[in-house]
Amino acid sequence: MKYIAAALLLFVACKAETPVPALDTRAPIETLYVAGPQAEVRAKAQDGAPVISTYQNGEALAVLSKQGDWLEVRAGDGSGWVRASDLGTAQEKTAEEANPTPKFRVMPLPVSAPGAHGEVYFEADVNTDGEVVNVKTLSNTTGSEGLAGQNANALRAAKFQPIVIKGERKPFKYYHKVSY
Repeated sequence: MKYIAAALLLFVACKAETPVPALDTRAPIETLYVAGPQAEVRAKAQDGAPVISTYQNGEALAVLSKQGDWLEVRAGDGSGWVRASDLGTAQEKTAEEANPTPKFRVMPLPVSAPGAHGEVYFEADVNTDGEVVNVKTLSNTTGSEGLAGQNANALRAAKFQPIVIKGERKPFKYYHKVSY
């Protein structure tokens, strides 16, 4: 009988409800939009903090507070932190969609050539993931095909933020000039 009572007591103790956190009902101070391909919302205002949510390009986020380079935003029933540079205003979002500007995630490494003079001009095809898939030399006034080839390889290794228009990633052409 005492085993039954202990089991019943254990069952009741385990059944106790976990308290539900209170909803964050603060009024937002502004609404901003994801400016890059995506914005990661973190548990703390630190790059290494766990990601609690991810929002895609163009999605609106309610800003609750600001702390240096970080913005506290509403995420689900609570809040989290996103880098201010990952968000923009409605006007910036509209302007960027009308005239997208390619932005590097990984820039091409510079090619050193002491004594070289002139310019090399390239056209790069960039896919929807921001990867350079083809490079064409449009002009080379340096007189060195090897130098043009090294710069083309450096551009092939570059990575871009994807261009997003109306929620859809688009391939694009990028024109790159290297001067010596």
